[in-house]
Amino acid sequence: MFIKSIKNYEIEGLRLITLDNFYDQRGEIWTIYSPLSMFPNFVEDKISISRKGVLRGLHGDPHTTKLVSCLDGEFTLFVVDARNGSNTYGRRQKFNLSSNQGQLVLVPAGCLNGHLCKSEKCIFWYKWSKKYNGPEAQTTIKWNDEELNLDWGIKSPILSERDNNGRNFKGVKL
Repeated sequence: MFIKSIKNYEIEGLRLITLDNFYDQRGEIWTIYSPLSMFPNFVEDKISISRKGVLRGLHGDPHTTKLVSCLDGEFTLFVVDARNGSNTYGRRQKFNLSSNQGQLVLVPAGCLNGHLCKSEKCIFWYKWSKKYNGPEAQTTIKWNDEELNLDWGIKSPILSERDNNGRNFKGVKL
C-alpha cells in the first residue's frame, strides 16, 4: 500500500493523505496515485507552476473531484465547501503543502479550492475526475471574500484577471 495515513476533516469527503515514501542514499520515491475505492475515476492531470506571491482561486464546480499535491516548493491551499445542501456548507480548511511532505489532498466535487505560492516557485499538481471545460464552466470566488475571511497571510497577491474579478461567496451553491 502506498498510503501511510488518511486524515478526514469536518468537510465530508475532504481528506489529507500522507504517502508511504521510500528514502535511501539516492533520494526518494513516492507512488502518488493508484486506483483505489476512495478515489473516483480520474480523467485528466494538470500542473500549475507559479512564482512566489501568485494566488490562484478560489475555483470549483459541482462535478469535479480533485486530488492535489505539491511537486516542488511550498503553497497554502484552502478548500471551501460550497455544495448545495451540505451540512458543512461554508466551512473551510487550510493546508500548508510542500514538496518534502509526501501529502495529497482529496478535494470533493462542489468544493472550491485556491492556492498561494509561498516559495520562489511552486508546482501544483492535480488530478481531475472530469475533463476541464474552461473557466466559464467553474465558479470563481474572490480570494479575499469578507464572509469567508480566509487568512492567506498576504495583502496583495499576484492575481489573474479572472481571480481579481471573482464574485462574493454569499449565495453560491454548487
